[in-house]
Amino acid sequence: MKRRILKACVLSALLIPMGCKKDYLNRDPYGILNQSEFFKTDGAGMKLLTSCYQPMMDGWGFTVNKVAIGDEVVDNAGAGGSDPGDRPQTTEVGRGRPLASNALLFETWANRFKGIGNCNIALEGFVKEGANLIQDGKPVSAETVKRYIAEVKFLRAWYYFDLLVVFKEVPLVIQVEDPSTRKAKASLAELRAQVYKDLDEAIAESNLPRSSALTSAETGRVTKDAALALKARAALFLGGLMEQGVLTGDAKAEYTLAKDAAGDVVKNGGLNLLPDFQDLFRGDYQVGPFSKECILGVMRKFDPAYGLGGDAFAIMNVGRNNVGGWGGNTPTRDLAASFDPADPRKMFTIISHNDIFKTSTGGQEVHNYRGYFNDFDLQHSRKAFVPQQYRQNNDLQRSNWQPYWIRYAEVLLVYAEAIVRSGGSAAEALPYVNEVRKRAYVTTSIVDGPAIFRAFGEGLKAVSESEFNTTYAIKASDNVLEAIKAERRHELALEGFRLYDLVRWGTYATTMKAFFQKYGFADKGRDASDKSWPFPIPQIEIDRSNGVLVQNDNY
Repeated sequence: MKRRILKACVLSALLIPMGCKKDYLNRDPYGILNQSEFFKTDGAGMKLLTSCYQPMMDGWGFTVNKVAIGDEVVDNAGAGGSDPGDRPQTTEVGRGRPLASNALLFETWANRFKGIGNCNIALEGFVKEGANLIQDGKPVSAETVKRYIAEVKFLRAWYYFDLLVVFKEVPLVIQVEDPSTRKAKASLAELRAQVYKDLDEAIAESNLPRSSALTSAETGRVTKDAALALKARAALFLGGLMEQGVLTGDAKAEYTLAKDAAGDVVKNGGLNLLPDFQDLFRGDYQVGPFSKECILGVMRKFDPAYGLGGDAFAIMNVGRNNVGGWGGNTPTRDLAASFDPADPRKMFTIISHNDIFKTSTGGQEVHNYRGYFNDFDLQHSRKAFVPQQYRQNNDLQRSNWQPYWIRYAEVLLVYAEAIVRSGGSAAEALPYVNEVRKRAYVTTSIVDGPAIFRAFGEGLKAVSESEFNTTYAIKASDNVLEAIKAERRHELALEGFRLYDLVRWGTYATTMKAFFQKYGFADKGRDASDKSWPFPIPQIEIDRSNGVLVQNDNY
């Protein structure tokens, strides 16, 4: 009898806590916050916003990738590297018919969709939990949350437009999806509508400031001017596709969208060009990123105390041998030959073999570009190079190098081109393209400050304003559109724009075929045709979709 009572008591003791605490086995693990709890933690909103910018901080997946796709696969630059087998993914795209297994294309796809996914998570969170946000112990205002949302919408459009330029049609994902969801490609018209929707909503948000209103602590954040500039860039591209019959629509109306968006930045943004082009790319990055010319850049500061490292671009795309880089991004002879010898931008864009720079100890650094996959062109990007005095311990990865993803100079050129293409007169467009050219010829230095000898600096002479007006300014009697095309190549070279331009102008295939016929190096352009673009969707993504995602029909 006693044993039965004892057994019953033991069972009761075991059952009581289980019955009183029904959620005992269902509670969240320690150290894990659910969404609602996360949004109540200090700084949660800024952390979530930062996650949407984060893919742009990826030196390999974004910075190196974007310039490789934009310049190295076309006629502006080669892949470079230690040998022909170093960067085969870039060389393969450059030939004109890449495989669906191409690593460079997969890198583009994965990085940009990561950004889109982060944006979708952030937008859902801000809408549902925005009222619970706290920053520095104080509630975050509704106006600040609206600004966050506008920034995220810009970034989602930014990532989608990158995908559109490379692949044309991709899945449209604008909300948080179950991981098992598989989506087919959206049409180009649907993608166009979504990019414009996100940008228009960002532009219309009164809490998104103009660039001129940013404080120094906010440098690098998205502004209304960035959204307008991206809309203008997208409209130029889409208008070009309409002209070619790739996209149904009124090209002239599309170019008018570009003109209006770029015109808003020019007339209302309070921005201007730096007088000296050298200040953008000298290597110190103390002037350009904080100037009124930089509309959007990724702020980089080498500061190991905060875990901040330099961008991989600044070592990947610098000369090998004694210079210490990895030899990527080798500007072509064709790019160099396209510059007017009197244009200082040639010197500030391309470094030549045997150019000499100062060392941090007052000595000489002679650039030796022989003995690796650069023996044909023997050139490297000055825009990527950080001279020794601007790095820590002469380490190319320990610098403040940063890319400029939207510059005011580009907006001026977009505005000039959109004016002409939308039906305006050449005379109306000329002041804007000549503003960019005048900076190059008249106010840009003819001496590379950190250098001792620059081959492309030899023979440069100061140009007066009157000489510029008579000799170098574009005139209404010139072929203004062709002049703008050339100006874009020289102003924006090696910054990731060339593929975008060739595709929208409908000249990709002819340009690359001509390049192969003239140079033949690395078979670049050998297989280029009207079936080269859009480039193939990564096969791994098609496999993952279980057949829902279909390969581009030109591959």
